[in-house]
Amino acid sequence: MSSYKFEDRRKLVSYFKNEAKREIEYSEKIKNTSNNSVNPIVRVIMDAVSQDSIKHSKIYETMALIIESPQLITENESKKVLDDMKDHIEMEKESIEELNELLKNDTIKNDKPLKFLIEMLLRDEKLHHAMLSDIYSLLIKNITLTEEDIWQQIWNDAMYHGTPGG
Repeated sequence: MSSYKFEDRRKLVSYFKNEAKREIEYSEKIKNTSNNSVNPIVRVIMDAVSQDSIKHSKIYETMALIIESPQLITENESKKVLDDMKDHIEMEKESIEELNELLKNDTIKNDKPLKFLIEMLLRDEKLHHAMLSDIYSLLIKNITLTEEDIWQQIWNDAMYHGTPGG
């Protein structure tokens, strides 16, 4: 059980759920702005911000869920997720390298809109790479509960460690 007091937990859950709704509303407004623009750069930027608001909404929903019912990742799920994450981390790394190479191209250096968009992609790829690397090394490995961990905890908590009445 979390160290939050019940009232604090309830307030946080309420706040996170309200923020999730607000982000969806904001996303819809931004999407409308995008739809009203004919400029492709304005449209792509507004669409990206709109999608980020949807992402933010999901993050708020997840924070509420974590407080309401925290869950561990099983050993089998963890192995599959970790394997997939390794692949994704490598893909992000390759994208970062390719985008860095593109930024060296004279055509792109001299085209402000192209340079702006490539730099925008590069920022996102770097962020994705960092997030995936962090979740891989810090969160997934640390919250995985193996069967061995469960039995070890049972043994540690057992009053007589299997002997009759001590």
